[in-house]
Amino acid sequence: MKIKTFVLLTFIGAMGLSLPAQAKVDSTVTNTFKAAGTPLDMASSVNGKYVYVLNKGSINIYTNDGKLEDSITVDPSFNRIAVSGLDLANLEDKIFVSSDSTGSIQEISYSFIVSIDTTDAPFLGMPNAPVSIVIFSDFQCPYCSKLGPTFEELLVKNPETIKISYKHFPIRGHEAAVPAAGAAIAAQKQGKFWEFHDQLFLNMKELKPEKFIEIATSLGLNMEQFKKDMTDPQNMARVGKDQQDGAKAGVKGTPSIFINGRNVKDRSVPGMQKMIDEELAKARGKK
Repeated sequence: MKIKTFVLLTFIGAMGLSLPAQAKVDSTVTNTFKAAGTPLDMASSVNGKYVYVLNKGSINIYTNDGKLEDSITVDPSFNRIAVSGLDLANLEDKIFVSSDSTGSIQEISYSFIVSIDTTDAPFLGMPNAPVSIVIFSDFQCPYCSKLGPTFEELLVKNPETIKISYKHFPIRGHEAAVPAAGAAIAAQKQGKFWEFHDQLFLNMKELKPEKFIEIATSLGLNMEQFKKDMTDPQNMARVGKDQQDGAKAGVKGTPSIFINGRNVKDRSVPGMQKMIDEELAKARGKK
């Protein structure tokens, strides 16, 4: 019995030795802001940029420095909120609200309406159209290459009411997309962007300077000027500006399309036409 007691005490002693020493917490308040209304619950976006505060009947969306961005109306019975998403995989945040009193749970998908600078961007359609469609694209992106017929159909359906602008967004790993964008800008300077754009997508696997020159020749461009413009450092600055604009709008992959600043999730003709009709209805309502 004494041996067993000794073994047990030794084991307990060993366990005690393995426990970490009690740690003190070093904390700092990094931010404080006054929320509108009476908060019932709150959650943070996956990337930490936004704070969602649930009040009775609404969700207020704040930037992490306390600026109120917008509000979403919800049923007043909801008193709990949570957020899910996967930023690295480009999976947008979804908000989940629930009610202790009713047992209801609701999932809310959302995206911010953004402002995108289209100065100097090549476009199709009417310059002052009430509906602005902006596409961020990459000349090595196979999904981008398939959008031509979609936009052609939308232009036929909406000849007087839409403007489609192109923004360069070559993604990491697509090394040929950057010089291809520069060559497309050189073609734009001679009024042949869209023709050059179409040929680049038809020759996606051959995006080399020799191919750019071949395409430019076939389009009847001034070759001396094209060769000079193709390597102009200002072209790369323009591509960089487009990429910055895309990053500000939340673009992480291509193609990314926005209709009057609203992120397009359904890229089919019916899906985009629905959003166009909604924007036209808003425009008519403001008159």
